Amino acid sequence: MFNKFIFALGIIVSLIGCSATGPKFTETEAPEVNKAKVYFYRPWAMLDGAAAPVVQINGVDSFEIGNGGFHVLDLNPGNTIIAVKEGGFMSNWRAGPLQISFDAQANNTYFVRLTASLDNAAYIGGVASISGNYSLGLVNPETAKQELRETKKN
Repeated sequence: MFNKFIFALGIIVSLIGCSATGPKFTETEAPEVNKAKVYFYRPWAMLDGAAAPVVQINGVDSFEIGNGGFHVLDLNPGNTIIAVKEGGFMSNWRAGPLQISFDAQANNTYFVRLTASLDNAAYIGGVASISGNYSLGLVNPETAKQELRETKKN
């Protein structure tokens, strides 16, 4: 019984410790002149909640994204590749690499969402089994602004 309590406490602490801790999202900002603005966000999810994967912009490691976090980018216009991969030591990100590509237009705003949704979890005979889905993609502004309200700056 005590071991289960310690295990549960460890899970809770690790989830809290890896969540975004900055100021809460309030509103979008206009893009800089001749730049494309990208809001990259990750809604809070139980699946891989303690993981902080690395986000690459055009092949360059740019930042790690915490659970329930967002990051704002001002990019040069043109073809943009955004990829997510396992982070550094103890990242715990279980999904394989995810990637999207889009033509970022100057003076436009884009919203990119990374999701990890828990599909099934079971604890049978001392063995935990967890499965879920991961996705990375562009999101329409109305949906993104509503979801962003629940995130904090990474």
